Amino acid sequence: MAGFAQLGLSSWLVEQCRQLGLKQPTPVQLGCIPAILEGRDCLGCAKTGSGKTAAFVLPILQKLSEDPYGIFCLVLTPTRHGGPGAGALPETARGHRHSGAPGRSPAQLQHF
Repeated sequence: MAGFAQLGLSSWLVEQCRQLGLKQPTPVQLGCIPAILEGRDCLGCAKTGSGKTAAFVLPILQKLSEDPYGIFCLVLTPTRHGGPGAGALPETARGHRHSGAPGRSPAQLQHF
């Protein structure tokens, strides 16, 4: 099984994965991380606890470290309940602007 380094992640991100106790990429991470790093659109469907958040957050953090300017990522979750998991990104990418628009609410953006 490929490790995080073999997926194309930078050494500093591989070290962060190790410190977080992430030993091997899950199937959703194996499919999504390389695609996102290549700049391709990605749809990841997997059960709760399968590592979906890391599957998109890790390549986003790498891209931010390479080029911190501009808008380049849109994360959609199928329900309002998926939003809190996606909220891990603002905690790890300080200094960048993040917005969310939960369903069944006015069209106002909520800024994190």
